[in-house]
Amino acid sequence: MTDPEASPFPVSTRDGVVLGGWLVRSVGAARAVVLVRTPYDARAHLALARSLARHGFDCLVQDVRGRYSSGGAWRPYAAEALDGKDTVDALHQRCPRTPVVTYGASYAAHTALETARSDPRVTRVVAVVPALGAYETAYSADGTPQHLDRLGWWAIHGFAREDEAALAPSVLRAAAAVADREGPMAAAAHLGWDPARLDAFRELWAAPALDLPDHFGDVTAPLLVVTGDDDPFDAYARRLAAGWGARSGAGCALVSGPWGHDLGIGTTDSALRAAYDAAGSPGRIILRWLTHAEPAPGRELRLDVASRTWSERRLATTAAATERGHA
Repeated sequence: MTDPEASPFPVSTRDGVVLGGWLVRSVGAARAVVLVRTPYDARAHLALARSLARHGFDCLVQDVRGRYSSGGAWRPYAAEALDGKDTVDALHQRCPRTPVVTYGASYAAHTALETARSDPRVTRVVAVVPALGAYETAYSADGTPQHLDRLGWWAIHGFAREDEAALAPSVLRAAAAVADREGPMAAAAHLGWDPARLDAFRELWAAPALDLPDHFGDVTAPLLVVTGDDDPFDAYARRLAAGWGARSGAGCALVSGPWGHDLGIGTTDSALRAAYDAAGSPGRIILRWLTHAEPAPGRELRLDVASRTWSERRLATTAAATERGHA
């Protein structure tokens, strides 16, 4: 079977920045157009786009402002609501009767959520291991600063148009030790970051925490959250699920299991692999939710590795108060 083709789909924002992306069309009438906005190179997400196209979805994969093919300046967590809204405008001009679904993992989940918050035309949202905001990546849910993770992420993804080399493990550990003793800005200075990088990194640590029920209280689109017991964002993901649509009444379902930030993709755990083979992976559950709205709002679908089955239960309306943080 021939893979669906990807066509360039540039979007001009309200301030004149051109965002680069690729649209993959489904064969026949599309169920919806799925929007994935990422800082991790949109071209690397074409396999996901083509998979969705084979299941009846158009899919636009787009580089966020200042990354890879997109113009403008890159400032993490700064511009995703308005840029997402402008992209929905462009999709509605191209496909006026096609529903828009926002979808993403980690930082791309942030873009999906912010687009839905800013634009009621979004009809569904998928947030996988979501990195909700600057504060929520810098501090765990119990307030512990995540120096090692943040120094590592920002060194690779935080400053340039394309990813930069990772810090050597020994250098990263030494910088994190400085941060633990003297604070994160001392560690950044120790790494020799220039003033512009220091200013951006300082903003991260000064960012306020999100009040999730207030921030997402008026969203009208149903949400699917995918989280894992070993994901450092698990507590925040559950708080998101509990607070989604607090004023609007929008529904939320949750998928969980014993995996980390990578959802167990490529796992060497034979028991988890066998459970995926027998019961289906989180990716298959996401597709089922997109096509059949299962699990239903207010429900949590959890993978039991021992029995190799998904079990359904009521979604908790409160979330655990402690967890780690990452991005």
